[in-house]
Amino acid sequence: MLVLSRRADESIVIQPAEGADASMTLAELFANGPILITLLGGTGRRVKMGIEAPEQLAIRRKDIG
Repeated sequence: MLVLSRRADESIVIQPAEGADASMTLAELFANGPILITLLGGTGRRVKMGIEAPEQLAIRRKDIG
């Protein structure tokens, strides 16, 4: 599980992982299961979330290229 903290108006990006076959269909990308996002807590304007996704998908904070 990847754990990220985000503030109001900050984003995450979910995209095919580097090295993933660009011709994969959505069904193939999600063949090993769905994306699961669990809210783990929050304080003020910050939320901590845990994200589980198939290995074919990369999850990054939007501010990190």
